[in-house]
Amino acid sequence: MEVIEQAMHLSKDGHFDEAIKKLQSYTHEANDEERLVIAEIFHEWGLLNDAKMIYEDMLVHHPHEHEIRLSLAEIYTDLNDDEAVLEVLHEIDPSEPAYVPALVQLADLYQTQGLFEVAEQKLFEAKDIEPEEPIIDFALAELSFSNGEYQKAIPFYEKVIKHQDEFTFVDVKERLAECLSSVGNWEEALKYFQQIKLETPDALFKYGYTAYQLERYDISVHSWNQLLDLDPEYTSVYPYLAKAYEAEGALPEAYDILVKGINKDKHNKELFYTIAMIALRLDRYEQAEDYLQQSIAIDPGYEDAIEELITLFFEQEKWEQAQELVEELMKYEGYPEVVNWYGAKIFNELEEFDKSKELFEKAYPSFKDHSKFLREYGFFLIEEGEHEKAKPVLIDYLKIEPEDEEVQEFLGRMDEGK
Repeated sequence: MEVIEQAMHLSKDGHFDEAIKKLQSYTHEANDEERLVIAEIFHEWGLLNDAKMIYEDMLVHHPHEHEIRLSLAEIYTDLNDDEAVLEVLHEIDPSEPAYVPALVQLADLYQTQGLFEVAEQKLFEAKDIEPEEPIIDFALAELSFSNGEYQKAIPFYEKVIKHQDEFTFVDVKERLAECLSSVGNWEEALKYFQQIKLETPDALFKYGYTAYQLERYDISVHSWNQLLDLDPEYTSVYPYLAKAYEAEGALPEAYDILVKGINKDKHNKELFYTIAMIALRLDRYEQAEDYLQQSIAIDPGYEDAIEELITLFFEQEKWEQAQELVEELMKYEGYPEVVNWYGAKIFNELEEFDKSKELFEKAYPSFKDHSKFLREYGFFLIEEGEHEKAKPVLIDYLKIEPEDEEVQEFLGRMDEGK
């Protein structure tokens, strides 16, 4: 082992190439124990072909040493040689102690190939043999987690949580918290999030989102601000943070954080829409109008922003601006159907009744089950003198809103007037 120790010292001192050459030259005279150590070192250093050559040679001389097969299979996996992995692992008999680790490795291979059901079968076969082996439960948990089957993953993570020290490359509590959060078990998820040190933007986002669902806005604000300290470019968090501030009644802070978000991402329609909503609550109507216009400019099919802007125009009786908006939106193929409905109301206000009627008729197929639309359309038709056409529209309305006495009485008068 003296030569190996010398090579390790060289590596630690920064003489990496010299360390490699020393081990490569010593490999041929080393004993089996030393060769295994050298192969492990080569694997750790990323010298996969050097490690492979040692394991392959040793397997020729020790064909029944299945630990060598397992190590060689790991090398083949790292080299993306799937056929070689299958060949070397299939030589392990089910009666051998190495059979269960082989099944776990095979499951990992099948998972990378997208054969998730086969991977799961291999893991359950391993679990039948060793039902209390943590690595199998962990593998089943990770397989389910990677497939988005969070409910399925939860009991496996719960079983291995006491073995966290064996899985240093993954925080089991964080995984469990994510799964619980994903299935809506917010309270349990929050408990686990609060037990771990969150150091990545994604983890901080999920923690804040979980707290938000429980109306723990103070936690959301704190965790999401931490996130932005780590990564100010994580633009998807800005609207959420603003909503958390808003829920706490801190509207100026909500507005300010959205301004920062827009400065980071000027093509995010959600940011412009959200800041417009905050501006409205702050009675900043001109700013709200401007932000909604920018949101729609990014996505002319963005219904929420369209409805809010038209509603704002309606409230301020800006009929010409509303008309301009509708006519501009209608230039885009596949514009939202709600534009026809709003257009009908706008042209009615502008006393362009033929255009209003045309748009009501266009909107009808999409909103024939919408009570508000049916009421507006029905009374429009009555104003236009088309009582017979209005009657079935209002009858359909009453099927949805049977308590509307005004419409009931109106239809009654229509029947009496016949």
